[in-house]
Parts: sequence; C-alpha cells; structure tokens
Amino acid sequence: MRAWLLFFLGVIGLITLSPYSVLAKETDAVISKHDQTTILSESDTYDGGKELTLGLRIKLDPKWHTYWINPGDAGEPASVSVKVNGDSKAQEGKIEWPSPERLTENGLMSYIYKGDVVLPFKVTMPEGNHDKDLTLKVKARWLVCADVCIPEEGEFALELPKGQATASKEAPLIEQALSQKPQKSLWDMHMTPKGILWAKNDAIDPTKIADAWFMPEKSGVIDQVAPQTLSVKHGLLTLTLPLADKKELEKPISGILVLQDAQKHIQHLYVQPSIAPLSTPAQTGLLLLIGSAFLGGILLNLMPCVFPVIAMKLLSLSRIGQEHIHVRYKSSIAYTVGILCCFILMALAFVGLRWMGSQLGWGFQFQSVGFVVLLCWLLFVIALNFLGVFNVQFSLSSTASTRSSSGYSSDFFTGLLAVLVATPCTAPFMGIAIAGALNAPLWMSILIFVGMGLGLALPYVLFACVPSFARILPRPGLWMDILKQFLAFPLLLSCLWLAWVVYQHQQSMSFLVLLTGFIGLGFIAWAVGLIQQLYMQGTYRFFRVIMSGFILATIILLGSSFYLFVHDQSSQAIAQVKEDAVPFSAQKLEQLRKEHKPVFVNMTASWCLTCMVNDKVALSSAKVQKAFKEHHITYMVGDWTQYDQSIGNFLKAHGREGVPLYIYYAADGKEKVLPQILTPQIVIDYLSK
Repeated sequence: MRAWLLFFLGVIGLITLSPYSVLAKETDAVISKHDQTTILSESDTYDGGKELTLGLRIKLDPKWHTYWINPGDAGEPASVSVKVNGDSKAQEGKIEWPSPERLTENGLMSYIYKGDVVLPFKVTMPEGNHDKDLTLKVKARWLVCADVCIPEEGEFALELPKGQATASKEAPLIEQALSQKPQKSLWDMHMTPKGILWAKNDAIDPTKIADAWFMPEKSGVIDQVAPQTLSVKHGLLTLTLPLADKKELEKPISGILVLQDAQKHIQHLYVQPSIAPLSTPAQTGLLLLIGSAFLGGILLNLMPCVFPVIAMKLLSLSRIGQEHIHVRYKSSIAYTVGILCCFILMALAFVGLRWMGSQLGWGFQFQSVGFVVLLCWLLFVIALNFLGVFNVQFSLSSTASTRSSSGYSSDFFTGLLAVLVATPCTAPFMGIAIAGALNAPLWMSILIFVGMGLGLALPYVLFACVPSFARILPRPGLWMDILKQFLAFPLLLSCLWLAWVVYQHQQSMSFLVLLTGFIGLGFIAWAVGLIQQLYMQGTYRFFRVIMSGFILATIILLGSSFYLFVHDQSSQAIAQVKEDAVPFSAQKLEQLRKEHKPVFVNMTASWCLTCMVNDKVALSSAKVQKAFKEHHITYMVGDWTQYDQSIGNFLKAHGREGVPLYIYYAADGKEKVLPQILTPQIVIDYLSK
C-alpha cells in the first residue's frame, strides 16, 4: 500500500512540475491522435476591461501542421467563437495571426504552423458584464494535416473571477505569439495594377536583401506557387507578383512581405499598399538609354567576340561592293532585320523569364553548356564551308551576282548570329542601357534593344549603302576566294574559345561530346562535299546513297549524344581565380570593408572575351599585381561562367546586368567603378587617386 501511495505522489509531483500543468489558466485539453488543444488566458482574473486576450493553443505531433488566415492552395484557417456569461449570441474571436511559414507540396503552396502553436485572439466584453466574474464558453474549429487532413473542433470552459489584473503563467506564451506577428512596414508600399509591389526609401539596401516573397491575406488573388521576381537597387525595391487571373488590380493586396538577407535572417513586414504606378524614367531618360544603347551597339563591332561575324560581313561586303545599289540596300536591310529580330526576341525572353522568377543577366545563354556546344558546332561548320570542304547555296557567302531570296536569308541569318555571338561582351555605354532595358516595361526594353541593334548594324549599312564608302571596296577577283578561306581561321579560333568555355563548366561528358562532334561534323562536311562533286559529274549514284545513309547515321549519333550527355549541371568551381585572388563573397567583402581594408572586385566569366582580354592585358600584368601588393589590396574575383545568385545580386545592386564589372573599394570606404576596357595605367590611376 505504501509503495502505491509513493508512486501516486511521485506521479502527481511530476505532473505538477511539468511545464504543461503549471499553466494555471489553461483549460482542459481536447486530445486527438495528432494534437492536443487548449484555451489560454493572459490573466488569472478579469479587471473589467473592454477586451480580453485569449489564445488557442494547438500542440501538434511531428509532421503535422495547421493553417494561417490564408491557408494557400489547400486547407482551412482556424476559427473561434465565444459566449460570455451565458450570452445567447456567440461572437467571433479576432485572431491575431503570427507569421506563418511556406510549404510547397505536389505543386501547391500552403501557409502553415508547426509544433506548439498559439493563436492569440481578442474577445469584446458585452455591456453589463464589466463588474462580474466571467464564465467563457469557447468553441473552436481547426484543421490538421500531414498525408491526410482531419477537421477538428472542441468546446472549452474558462472561469475568470473579478479582480485586479494579474498576468497568468500562460501570458508569456501569448506574448511570444504576439511578438511573432509581422511588423508594420516603415516604408510606403505601393502596388501597380499589374501586380508589382514596390517601395522607394533611402533605407532600402541591396546588400541587405538577398531574397523576398509576399504572402497575401486572401487566397486566389495571386498564383501562390509561381515565382515572384525581385529587384533591389539602392532606394528601390520591386517584387512582381503573378496575378491569378491576369487582370489588372482595382484594389491592392494586403499581406506579409518577407525579406531575407544573405545570412538567411528573415524579417516579416505587414503591408497594406496603395494602388500606384511604378515611376519609370522620364522621356529624356529613355532617350538617354536608347542613345547609350546605340553607341554601345556601334562599339560592339570592335569587341573581340564579334570578330567572327565581322569577318563574315567583310566577305559579304567584298562580294556586293560592285553590285547595284538596290542589291546593297536589300542586303543591308536583311542583315539589320536579322539583328533587330534577335534583339527583340531577347527582350521578350528576358521579360518573360524574369516574370517567371528567373534572375538572368546579359549573356545568360553562355551559362548554358548546351547553347555553347551548339554555337561552337555551328561556327565549325561555317568554317569548313569557308575552307571549301563543302558548298551549299544557303550560306553566309552567297555571291552577289547570283543573289536571290536565299542570299538575303543568309544576310538575315548572319544578323541573328551576330547578336548571339556578341552577347558575352558589353561595350562602353552598354552597361547603363542594358540595366535600364532589363528592368523597364516591355515596350521600353524593346526600344532600347532596337537602338542597340541599329548601332550594331550601322557600320555594315554605311559601307553597303553610302556610295563614298562603297567605292573604298575593291573589285571582285581571285582574292575573294583567298579571303574567304582566310576568314575561316577567325571562326576556328572562336570554336577554340567556345570549347574552352565548355571546359570551364567542368562537365567532362559535355566536353567529350563537343570534341566528338568536331569529328562527326568534319565527316559530314567532307561527305556532303564529296556527294556534291559526284552529283555534278553524274557518277556513282549508289555510292552517293550509301554516303547519305552514313551522314544521317552520324547526325542521329551526334543528336543522341547531345541529348543524353549535355546538361546544364551546377558546379561550384571557380574558373579564373588565381592563387593570389580571393573568390567573391558578399559576406567577405562586407567584412573587409568594415575593417577598412582596400578591395578590388573583378566580376568576370570565361565566356566574356572582353573580361579575358582585360585580365591578360591589365589585371594580370606585373605592374598592376605589384600595385595590389604595395597597397595591400585584396583582389576578389567573382566568376559568373555559371549562374551565381550572389554575383547576380551584386551586379544588379550596381546597375549592371552583365560582366565585366570592376570596382575598387578604397580603405576610406569610397567606391570607384572602373571602365569596361582596361589598361595597366587605367587601373593604377584608379588605385592611386
């Protein structure tokens, strides 16, 4: 008997000491297989106030959750109703919702709570009850989900005697839940009719906002699982929300804006935006962007990445120089239209991909190893054509004397190719234009890209259409065939560069497929040339059929190899970080600047020939390296060969959408942005200013 008594007292003692039982004003629990639910009170007594704060506490088993006021694409929020002192009418408790977390499952988005959940709610005291003891009858409904969802409900009774208010032992739980409510935003938030949430404030710092997302209070207003596109600049934040029905908003959407920094620290802001258009650059600003794009397009002709296409156009100019002016007009128009079409398609692609949530920058296609492999193969085939291994009517070297629709199609195709090859480079004046285009409305982006395309096409148009320029061109002759063969070698050098870019992606199978493709394409070109010769002679028909079969089999083999083995796999390798350089890190850069240490940041990529030339000519020179050591400058390299969000954010924070970008942070904290074309003396001058 004594043993049973001691055991009973021990159990009572454990229960008394447990954190659940010490909460004196917690009702009896409604217990299910997956949770236990109670009602909490912030006070042990009722002091006659107009409102009383209670809490719905749901202690969930692991892997189970319940829902926020907007449950998302599935679920139901909790609700409570309260009767005070036998009142015949129950009032709805106003729940003060803490910030939830997101859960994505099977293509659906939910906003949930897990673990020990407390949902505070307010109860208004009916008239005539302020001087009485309180008897509260609370009815609650809630939904708990894991692999299945189970609706639950419970009724709870709570007695609060009249007296001076004293905090209950449950009060810290309610206070903690209230502290988890989103803070009211200190920024004036606005929303455009197309669903762009934006704010302008000097406190907005792109180095402190790495990611953001919005959780609306009401379901069904946005596509909650679709990506939300963030753009942060000094003083301006925009977040594009994918609207559910694609119609313009008449009323703004309230909800929680979640900001996350590079260290994954999260801040929840409650926003009630007003409907207002996002201010865009004035007309003079737009003209300035178009003018910068036009000048940048002209200078883009001098960038090393465009040399292969310029070589093709030199050959075309040599062939049409003595032709009738109408032929030259049509050729230049076809070339210009090809350039403009490619730029417009790029503008549409940029805006569309960013609307879908992709944070892409200028030259993004060269971050795809598949694109680089295909472009390398294309230039290799064109080079073989220039060398005379084979010849087809639709080529980049159509003769002027026999120009037809295929010849003008060739000019159009060359314009497309010029843009695709040119996009790794950013010429002077292009940086501000590209940044403006990629962050402007679609119509403005198209205008800016059209300006850049006209600049790129201008030199060819001048030589083709202006008589004084056309007279400079020599007369046709044998030298044109020699020039055609010679111009194959710049194309082969471009193939070598692109093969090196694939190698920098550190994907051995992709590199092997690329090299195998050279052999396969060489065989196809040789076989096509042989078939053409035999066809002209009218001999070996059966042999030509067999060779055609071999060509088809080789094409299938190359296509299958490309499909199976060439993939854009992520890699953390840094391609061009030298032994005396530090890989770029936003945290490391911030730390060095706080310690007042000078830092030189080089944003580069292996597919950016301008970057490679600057590195070889200027940054790797003994003169500049000596200056770095003498001034104790940390040389920090960010390699954007493959997409890196931290580098992308850094570029956007400085108004750039592509590389190269060179910034020198002096010891006194001043920031100096260097030109995009460097010499050793330019770098040293910036370091010594």
